[in-house]
Amino acid sequence: MSKQKVFFVHGWSVRTTQTYQALHLKLAEHGFALQDIYLGRYVSLEDKVEICDISKALHRAIDKELAGDWNQHFHLITHSTGGLVVKDWLVSHYIGKYAQNKALQNIVHLASPHFGSRLAHHGRSMLGQVMELGETGKKVLTALELSSEFNWDVNEKFFDEANWKNKGVRIYNLIGDRVKKDFFKYKIFPAAFEEGSDMVVRVASGNLNFKRFLLDGRNGDFSLVGEVKDIPFGALYEFTHSNADYGILNNIKKNSTPGKQLNLRLIIDCLNVKDDAGFNNVSESLEKATTETRKKRQGFAQLDFRFRDEEGRPVNDYVFTLGAIVNGKRRPSKTIVHTHKNKICPNHFMVFVNLKELEPHLPYFIDLNSDSNSRLFSYSPDPLEITADSNSITQIIEEDQTTQIDVILSRNPSENLFVFHKGDDNQLHVKWNRDGIIKKKKMRIK
Repeated sequence: MSKQKVFFVHGWSVRTTQTYQALHLKLAEHGFALQDIYLGRYVSLEDKVEICDISKALHRAIDKELAGDWNQHFHLITHSTGGLVVKDWLVSHYIGKYAQNKALQNIVHLASPHFGSRLAHHGRSMLGQVMELGETGKKVLTALELSSEFNWDVNEKFFDEANWKNKGVRIYNLIGDRVKKDFFKYKIFPAAFEEGSDMVVRVASGNLNFKRFLLDGRNGDFSLVGEVKDIPFGALYEFTHSNADYGILNNIKKNSTPGKQLNLRLIIDCLNVKDDAGFNNVSESLEKATTETRKKRQGFAQLDFRFRDEEGRPVNDYVFTLGAIVNGKRRPSKTIVHTHKNKICPNHFMVFVNLKELEPHLPYFIDLNSDSNSRLFSYSPDPLEITADSNSITQIIEEDQTTQIDVILSRNPSENLFVFHKGDDNQLHVKWNRDGIIKKKKMRIK
């Protein structure tokens, strides 16, 4: 019997530990002591509470259950938003004396929205308030939105392996790839029935492996900024996000067995990893499960853009076009399934890509037309035009992953924004309007 502790961290809007169903009982049947399994609960529906508040509270709660002894080995299992909480905790609080003895062994992410969820901004709406009978946790949902600033910031910290891998932490990502058919509900709320998702989180969002590129519009340079790779990932065709019959966590019942339920078996296998050999075995199992899923369901990917000027200020107004060049002519691309301009940070823009429609033999282009909404300054280049050949496309866009592209534009003042007039100018004095255009000349003075 293992003496190692296991901590569960649930997702957004949960208000009962029933969300974990019988997982704790199943772990107790497969090597863990029931008294060493902790079912977490936290408040996610208070509008002013942020992920950073919850992760700090998580740290305090773990410290309490460890009685301050951070030499004990323990594991974490997250579901949905719980993954964001644990990621923030891992890079912000599991540091220094807490991490020096490498107590944390394995983190199993179940359907974690590492790059957001299409449903999140709907939760902030009036409909969301009605469904939750009050506040909906707007700050948490802001972090959960597709292409959120929170996810850009916290995921960037995983480029530095000192923030996680060097602490001895092994991370696993499991997510369902199943959409239950319901024609009428689909017509009302198509976002919840999106192919390439578990009905809440896109498969590509549930994968922490990703690349980030910098596209510098000032000189046309396109370079790799950072990459997270080799984190075991499994897309499982049998499961959805949360459902009594198919939910990747919720369908684990008292009569469930690892031999009959792949999700349960994989969770147990992840928790039992103690060394590199075990890690590699689990990685192969998850890769095999994903391969089986791809035989039944097509793969998708995400392109996650951020538009800024050279000093980091957001560029919020733009028109984005992605297409293919056929016989020298540009045409819209069928690869784009959905686009989302972040509601809180509109300089963030997510593109959902259907890889089945990708034509790798064709060159592709991206056009970005930016608008400052001012006559006194503008962005350049405008438009920003990018073309990529088939080899570049397949290196940039990967199945079941998100690729981030950080776009930098020049912010240029107009000639009328600031002007000097010489003292002997025969046009003095002058008067100008709000656009800096001279409207009167040779104005008299006393």
